[in-house]
Amino acid sequence: MYNVAILGYRAQGSQHHAPAFARLPDCRIVAVCDVVEERAREGAERYGVPAYVEADEMLDREEIDIVDIPVGERFRYELVFKALRRGKHVFTEKPLVAGDGQFKIQPADVPVARELIDEWQRHDTQFGICFGLHVSPNVQRVKAVIAGGELGEVRHIQARTHPGPWNHVLDLVRFLGGEIDEVSAFADNDELTNKAACLRFENGAVGTVSFCGDVSLQFQVKWIGTLGEATIDNIAGTATWHRHDSLDVTHWQETSHVKPATYYRLFEDLIADFVASIREQRPFVADGWAGLRHIEIDAAITNSIRTRRPVKVERYQLDRGRRPLL
Repeated sequence: MYNVAILGYRAQGSQHHAPAFARLPDCRIVAVCDVVEERAREGAERYGVPAYVEADEMLDREEIDIVDIPVGERFRYELVFKALRRGKHVFTEKPLVAGDGQFKIQPADVPVARELIDEWQRHDTQFGICFGLHVSPNVQRVKAVIAGGELGEVRHIQARTHPGPWNHVLDLVRFLGGEIDEVSAFADNDELTNKAACLRFENGAVGTVSFCGDVSLQFQVKWIGTLGEATIDNIAGTATWHRHDSLDVTHWQETSHVKPATYYRLFEDLIADFVASIREQRPFVADGWAGLRHIEIDAAITNSIRTRRPVKVERYQLDRGRRPLL
């Protein structure tokens, strides 16, 4: 049985994270902490556990295996670092860090994110990031088709998104296409209201990713390979794929996921897999490396927009410890 502490009880913590952990048979919530005492007490009463307003006090007093930290990005670093330093398993929101907000990742965020990776690597623990699209059924189905070789080797990726899923889609482009080496990006104004980037991948593929408040969908990702292509539309929505030499198109949709409860289901599935990765002592698909890679790519895009030149994505590597997984 894993003892779980909820560190942050606003909307994400109260509506998504805590209920998902509470539903797992091998997890039990043992404490709730929030800087707003009323929120901390609300969560504590719901789960019948102690309430805290100081993170250090909770982490030092309670017997905790997993710390769930669904706080805002500006407060994430300090709390995640406290939990990692104590050798706890940590699950937190995305992006990993963001001094100017989640849609304006800056080059200055990169070394901060790397500090968290350094601390994580000092301990034999799991570090999970809430990139829920990894468990979205349409994404998983396309990932399996790609892995099966039916569509050949990747050559091009096209992605467009409403601002909301921007961080998720950048992570998804890397998840499906591989490591990104270089970006060349543009925006329509200093506030980065609409932005687009050309991408060059380590494997030789190229691609584009853009975010625009006027698109009429959550997101769309098109993966184009040497033998065929696949398209993913929206969170747990649909997927299609076909070979270039055929007129037959496979349309895939799991209707049980295409409904309002879909959003909640992704939290449940991802958190369940995170706990399973601890139990089975295996890598977690959306771990700290995924969180860091997103920051490195997003910061390079911002840097390219500001400098009006292509920017190399410098990927952090360690001489020891666990390696990033796609």
